[in-house]
Amino acid sequence: MRDYSNIIHNSVDRGDRLVNNFFNSLTYQSNYMVDRVERAFGGSKFAGDVFKITATVGVPLALGYGIHRYISQRPKLKEKIPWGQLRNGGNVISRVLNNHNIRYAFSLNELQDIKTINESSFENKMKIIQMKNYNNAIVAAGGVFRMTGQIGVIFVNGGPEVISMINGIVNAKVDNIPLIVIAISPIIGEQEFDKKLLNNYFKYIKEITNINEISEVLEDSFAKSVESEYSSSVLIEISQSLLLPEEETKEYLENFQKSRWYINKLWDEFSGRAFKYPSETTEISFHYPRLRMVETPKNKHVDNVMNHLVDAKYPVLVIGDQCLVSNNINNKDLNLESLKLSIQLLGVPTFLNGFSKCLGTMGINNIVNDSMEYALERCDLLISMGISSPSFINDLNIKTSKTKIFSIEEFSQPAGFSNKFGLDFVERYACDPSAFLLHLGFIFPKSHSNKWNKWLYDLQEKDSISLLINEKKSEIKVDNVNPYMLIRSLKDTFKRLEKPPVIVSDKGEFCDVANSTLGGTVLSLIQSSKFSSHSSSIGLAIASKLCFPETDVFMLTDNISIINCVQEFGTLSHYRLPINIIVANNEKHSIVNPLGRDIVNLQNQQPKNLMDNQSKHNEAPRTAFHKIMNAYGGNGFIINKDQGSIKDDIEKMLLEGRDKSLNTHRPVLFNVWTDIPKQSGIGGSAM
Repeated sequence: MRDYSNIIHNSVDRGDRLVNNFFNSLTYQSNYMVDRVERAFGGSKFAGDVFKITATVGVPLALGYGIHRYISQRPKLKEKIPWGQLRNGGNVISRVLNNHNIRYAFSLNELQDIKTINESSFENKMKIIQMKNYNNAIVAAGGVFRMTGQIGVIFVNGGPEVISMINGIVNAKVDNIPLIVIAISPIIGEQEFDKKLLNNYFKYIKEITNINEISEVLEDSFAKSVESEYSSSVLIEISQSLLLPEEETKEYLENFQKSRWYINKLWDEFSGRAFKYPSETTEISFHYPRLRMVETPKNKHVDNVMNHLVDAKYPVLVIGDQCLVSNNINNKDLNLESLKLSIQLLGVPTFLNGFSKCLGTMGINNIVNDSMEYALERCDLLISMGISSPSFINDLNIKTSKTKIFSIEEFSQPAGFSNKFGLDFVERYACDPSAFLLHLGFIFPKSHSNKWNKWLYDLQEKDSISLLINEKKSEIKVDNVNPYMLIRSLKDTFKRLEKPPVIVSDKGEFCDVANSTLGGTVLSLIQSSKFSSHSSSIGLAIASKLCFPETDVFMLTDNISIINCVQEFGTLSHYRLPINIIVANNEKHSIVNPLGRDIVNLQNQQPKNLMDNQSKHNEAPRTAFHKIMNAYGGNGFIINKDQGSIKDDIEKMLLEGRDKSLNTHRPVLFNVWTDIPKQSGIGGSAM
């Protein structure tokens, strides 16, 4: 399983010691990894040679190898366990998930409905998070996949409710995210619906009717979810009766109908039609995950990219998450230093995406934080390295007629995302992005590494100008809080933290400006795809805090996107997730009614109490999101003209709220009343 946690925790305090020890460790790591790869490929010297770069450099390509994924191959038996020891299907499911290194799963069921899975998960160290909204659960499961490589697992109620997931399933498919959806049907009273409706949205649908099938079907599902270029969702249907011990199922039926004659008849029909419980000695088989190694970069592919790079006048390099985690070596810091050195040797203007933002804290001089739009308009070569989302390049709207595009990903991805006519002008290589980058960096002619200094200076100058413009805009006086001042306050607050935080942002102009401005002050910056129809990133925030419990997580949102987050406020409090939510609230009219009656009922108050009435200032009231957070057990603060409208006050409140959140293990929400500067020329609902 890919693990970002060590990367995030160790990437801040690396120091000169790592640099001094870097080259001392290379020879040992190179020999060890090359030997390991040769053994993995049946003693093939060719496989080992691909890992070597040049005799003069001696930097191991093998540093980037080792990530595994599930494929359809012959399963290898791991263990057989007697049914008398397992006793229920919930334990079978839990063991399969444990064998596949599933540490976090999400449920739309009441935990009582999956109690056997939940109880056995404690032993297997799997945590099940009960969510309130289908789309938020899907985003959270997809977020765990993006951060750790763990395939997302979601438990839902069987029957027509599965149709409610279709919107989220489509969004996950667009981002090439695999999910395992386990739909649990009630023992009695299952609602019928046309299941053919689901065939267009799920890659594989299977109903389990026998306990002996559980492990095999579930193991196959993990393989099928990613076995081709289209990673997608798999639906497994199972009755709750298969999850319970035999005596509990029979007791349930007895309570349902007191007639002894009816009980016996029903039980006989039930046992004969659906399944029979195995005998105590029946052995249930469990297998190792079906794995494969990411392919090694081919020399001809690396040479092709290098030749185009040498001839390019305005190249751009974009680094994604896969470059950080597509390896299996223990020394994560060594890998980060290797990536840093490769990027510096290339000298290409480099943009960081997602978790690769942590490289921005390492003093790499050719990193560019902003001005990507300007860069893409002029660039004649784009190299996308390790971007997991197939929609990323399409989001950039590049003119392929003048720009050559290379995309290096772990596995083949669906083509046709870069052109509206379905023609794919992107040259794609499916191999280890980290190893590809290391290879490219260390064989690249040193005489060419400074040829783009003017191009780099141009982009970094645009960076400085953009920051200066935003700084000037932050000084414009407004009635409440200037959104540019809020972003500056966030940036300076992050600089005062012990470690850079993880930032999760919704879509919107406020979030876009924050993303480009925060730059090297954050460890990672995660945002939903622009193609996603679900505007809330609360699921990504939950996934971030689960995967990185020791790192501060800040979520940036606005008064529109926050509506889809409200249902999960209780989830954050219940599971004690201290997430910091910043709401840029610039609404002109109340939106309390669309929030739903459940919020009003929760408060047990009139709707007017959910509003901050500022009539004395001749202003329309704005939704009191901070009060809603308080009602759900979290911590809420308001920042407006009366409470902290200047920069120092904002930073003080942010730090105090963050400290309170950490001390109470509860989420905190800052309801910031923002007013767009009239002279800024920036609009949009988010600002």
